[in-house]
Amino acid sequence: MSTALAVLDAALQDNVSLMEALLEQQQYDEALQCMDERLALIESLVQLAKAEPAQRQSVATLAAALAVEDARQQALAASHHQIVFKQLAQVGKANKAGQAYRMNSKEF
Repeated sequence: MSTALAVLDAALQDNVSLMEALLEQQQYDEALQCMDERLALIESLVQLAKAEPAQRQSVATLAAALAVEDARQQALAASHHQIVFKQLAQVGKANKAGQAYRMNSKEF
């Protein structure tokens, strides 16, 4: 594995760890930025494979591991999406209940 590939591998692993921590802390804007950084790292990986044909096998091996990790990350993001959706639904119900209360209290 070349130095450039090792650096990208380490950066991608750090990115996954950071993204998981941000999602757990419900820092969703920062997690989205982290996802954008991940896409840029993956693009760098593609460019490395194009620039250094001798590294293609190593890049393909890393890409396969990334695909597995990405599936796990998608499941984690989907779970947080459901949590946020439920929280928003509860807020919406609370707002409707508050509006109904205010309307009813005006009648009395």
